[in-house]
Amino acid sequence: MSFVKSENRTFLANASFLAVMQAANSFLPLLTVPFLVRVLGVELFGQLAFVTAVMYYFFVLSDYGFNLTATRDISINRSDINKVNEIYTCVFFIKAALIGVSFVILMIGFLIFPTFIENWPLYLCSFFVIVGQSLFPTWFFQGMEKMKYITYLSVSAKIFFTLGIFVLVAGPEDYLLVPILTALGFFFSASYALYLIHYQHGVSFVIVPRTLVRKNIIDGWYVFLSQMKITLFSSTNVVILGIMIGPVAVGYYVAAEKIMRALALAQTPITGSLFPLIANKMVKNKKLAIKKLKNIAYLGGAFYLFVLGVGYFLSDYVISLLYGDDLQESAWVLKVMLIIPLLIFLNNIFGTQILLNTGREKPFFYVLLLAAILSLVLCFSLTSLYSYQGTAIALLITEVFVVLAFFVLVYKDWVHA
Repeated sequence: MSFVKSENRTFLANASFLAVMQAANSFLPLLTVPFLVRVLGVELFGQLAFVTAVMYYFFVLSDYGFNLTATRDISINRSDINKVNEIYTCVFFIKAALIGVSFVILMIGFLIFPTFIENWPLYLCSFFVIVGQSLFPTWFFQGMEKMKYITYLSVSAKIFFTLGIFVLVAGPEDYLLVPILTALGFFFSASYALYLIHYQHGVSFVIVPRTLVRKNIIDGWYVFLSQMKITLFSSTNVVILGIMIGPVAVGYYVAAEKIMRALALAQTPITGSLFPLIANKMVKNKKLAIKKLKNIAYLGGAFYLFVLGVGYFLSDYVISLLYGDDLQESAWVLKVMLIIPLLIFLNNIFGTQILLNTGREKPFFYVLLLAAILSLVLCFSLTSLYSYQGTAIALLITEVFVVLAFFVLVYKDWVHA
């Protein structure tokens, strides 16, 4: 009984710290985005959003699914410092190598795509945001269930970025300061996080056999591909919209998407803290772990339905309050997107928490592969017909497909728990 209470206290503590971090990640941008729309204009804001979407491919590549696989491995082996050292070494150097690969791909992009070379300062500054973000070892602290460290570091970086935006960005000519300030915040927090890992947790780099490196690459392969597929029906929508219609349409779409993502990210304190806990519970008692997930799914689903229902009726007012009359077209997009946070929450429960924690990476991957194909077909066709409104509809249909497919895969586990 005392163990259960201790486990719940740890979960609640980690969830609380993640809640603080997610509040900074979600709501501080809601302060800066309306400011940037007004100061930079809709078109330049859309250009920034387009480049950010392109850069996200590099983040997914350099992360390689370690946010899930490394978190799980650290959680399972955290009492064995030798295994922790090996996991940490493998993950760190694989990520560093993938950052190098990403930079080479970016250089090739400068040679192939005229728009890249025309806006090379923006792409290059934005790439350093990805470097700092990739080096930040969230996976380690989540696996160790020591979320207070990354909370302090992440919130500090976000506050630094937010204050810098308001103080230093005065007009369109200052647009490069947006990625520069973001990158500086990530580099500071990543550097201090690595210091804590080495000197407070006693973790060090060790020589690891090639077989272990190969194992980490193989274990992360399907998760990486799955994450890339997720990117295909999130960031790729923005890229397709920008190429087909232009930056102004991107501005309308992203303005609404930022609000939707803020609501979706509200779940992260629960799901992020839950993943290492469920990873351990699945090994000991699978039915008990799924029963716990069912309770969380019902409570979270009811909460989201209430919040999103209220949000639907306030959409026009919220868009007008945040962005002004120039982006009133975003209100329709927001109404379409409002159900997506609930779908993302259920996708995490069925897919990440159950499928990945029961070793079913392949079906997880294939669902997202089909979803990516569906998303591309819908996005190209609907965007060409209905501009940014069609892009929003394509995203909604794709998310509905994913939640239904994941539920079919876990149905037997779900009903028998």
